[in-house]
Amino acid sequence: MKNVGDVGDLCTGCGTCAAMCPLESVVMRIDHDRGVYEPLVDGECDGCGVCLRVCPGVGVDFTDLNMRVFGREPDDMLMGNYEECYIAHSRDDELRYGASSGGMISQILIYLLEEGLIDGALVTRMNPERPLEPEPFIARTPSEIIESRGSKYCPVPANVALKEILEVPGRYAVVGLPCHIHGVRKAEVISRKLRERIVYHLGIVCNHAPSFRATEFLLERLGVDPGDVKSIRYRGEGWPGSLRVETESGDLLLLPEYWGSGFGQLFMPERCRLCADHMAELSDISFADPWLKELKDEKKGRTLVIIRKWPEKFAGILKGGICEMDKIKPEKALLSQIYNIYMKKKLCRRSMYNGSFPEIDFIDRIILSFEPSRLKIPWTIKRRYIFFYSMIVALKARMDFLGDSK
Repeated sequence: MKNVGDVGDLCTGCGTCAAMCPLESVVMRIDHDRGVYEPLVDGECDGCGVCLRVCPGVGVDFTDLNMRVFGREPDDMLMGNYEECYIAHSRDDELRYGASSGGMISQILIYLLEEGLIDGALVTRMNPERPLEPEPFIARTPSEIIESRGSKYCPVPANVALKEILEVPGRYAVVGLPCHIHGVRKAEVISRKLRERIVYHLGIVCNHAPSFRATEFLLERLGVDPGDVKSIRYRGEGWPGSLRVETESGDLLLLPEYWGSGFGQLFMPERCRLCADHMAELSDISFADPWLKELKDEKKGRTLVIIRKWPEKFAGILKGGICEMDKIKPEKALLSQIYNIYMKKKLCRRSMYNGSFPEIDFIDRIILSFEPSRLKIPWTIKRRYIFFYSMIVALKARMDFLGDSK
């Protein structure tokens, strides 16, 4: 490979290469056929290799990066390095209700800004001019943090905003999916500026980032033309939340709890199938939905918080009166994510990166061969099939989990 233009389907669309190219020759553009971002080398390339060195898509050396970040290899093969686990939520009811699950990321960023601990945060909002496209940026005020709250269930080239961190001195937090954090960590290896200026890495637990086709599918279900969308929010309005679409004609449409519709399984980019990291293992602190039986009646939202580094620093923030928090056992944190961890660690072949991880067994191979997006069947049939398939995978995951815990 000469540059990221040769990466192809291995590209995660994270945007790190665009920020780090010394000649500024890489830009991120949408491949409308596949519904994902891809790098375009549209200028001079001297073959320096920087773009490939920071690319998480071509490979992530988890052992090396764990040693650089934590000074040790992972404590736990499934969760990575960690210190403490909590279930928490913001004490600001409005912020909590409008967020994806508990409002903890927004609340922590606002606290860091107001206390002068950071000068800005790399976050993402939807572009007001092109409402179906995300816009990564550096938020420097609490109002900009609130503007960016909530999950974005579409491709996001978040790390293009690293360019501003390189250009403007200060102390920054970055918020991203595991692949974004991978890109940041790889960029920090070769950039002293980034190592010194990025002081907080906040990771969002992720199964995959759906392609733009997924959003088109949801709009079709609502009977909305993409060109008529004024604004879109994928989560919020309580927990687990609803898709919220406002049209140019003034209509406000809600689609609650739409994940079981096939939204996730049918629109997974190829690179996401190879991802080994569900839990954002290389972040300083990870955030997730706490999918636990005892929280099934939760309506306002709570957040699973996994503190991986500097527990005393984050514990001080969390206990600073901005949130309610309950410490939980790591096993409970793991159980809340067991289905997706199963998919990442076994079906997605973590053994490709580290031979000590389990191989795919015979039953796994059968399950993987019947993954919904691989089947060419009518949608009316596939929608019911997805439910059945999910139950089989969840049952197998639980059996493996119980077997490993003995």
